Amino acid sequence: MNQPSPTMLKKASYFYPVASKLEKSLKHLKVFLYQAKWNINLVEHISYSLFVATLNTFYFLIFMLFIWFITKNPLFLKFLFLSIPIFFLMFYSALYRPKVIALRRARKIEEELPYALRHLLIQVKSGVPLYQGFVSISDGYGEVSKEFKEIIKKINSGYSEIKALEESILRSASQKYRKAFWQILNSMKTGTDVSTPLENVVNEIINDQILAIKNYGQQLNPLTLMYMMMAVIMPSLGITFLVIISSFIGFTIPNLLFVGLAFFLIVFQWSFLNIIKTKRPNVKI
Repeated sequence: MNQPSPTMLKKASYFYPVASKLEKSLKHLKVFLYQAKWNINLVEHISYSLFVATLNTFYFLIFMLFIWFITKNPLFLKFLFLSIPIFFLMFYSALYRPKVIALRRARKIEEELPYALRHLLIQVKSGVPLYQGFVSISDGYGEVSKEFKEIIKKINSGYSEIKALEESILRSASQKYRKAFWQILNSMKTGTDVSTPLENVVNEIINDQILAIKNYGQQLNPLTLMYMMMAVIMPSLGITFLVIISSFIGFTIPNLLFVGLAFFLIVFQWSFLNIIKTKRPNVKI
């Protein structure tokens, strides 16, 4: 779960007094800690975040002073003022790390969810008990299988199926997972047939995925046009235009311009690939 080690928590304990004062204003982080499956309380998490921010800021200060000592350039002393924004940036990043972990896990769950639900639907329609259906999807479906291994473990330790499923729903950051299994849970509580709501959920998720793929295809058209303009047409035409103009007026194009252009193209293409990746629908291929 990538949670802080006991050693790190022990070192961070010096920040407990400050963390206790910040706890009231940061109570919303308890949800993220719960969903990320970090077995630490909020005060420990805030203390750890303060410790990480302080440590990284200290390393930054030492590095700047070391560079200044070698170069004797006063500019590096001015960089020391960046330690304040760096501290708050590091503190914020560490503070919301559980949220990032929970959302990343939710994304992985949603990739496998329709396939696991379809498998469960086939099992239920075949007359297999729901518990055995849970066992059948506890392997081969990534994060969904991990979730159901925990559910089965709780059931085997004495939990009822309803209670084990409720805890799993509450601990998941995936809205699709929560929505799907709330419907199944309601059917279990009322004693109605589980297969009908399960089939509706599977069809709904599949339709949402089809719609997401269509929207993604429509978004790619303007993005592709932008890429062609910024990464192909404008650089090539711009360089050609400069070469022609320089031949008429005797102007020499500086090499720095080509270096800057190459750097711009690298950054632009890296940014473009990240945009494409973030807009890609959460569908397993």
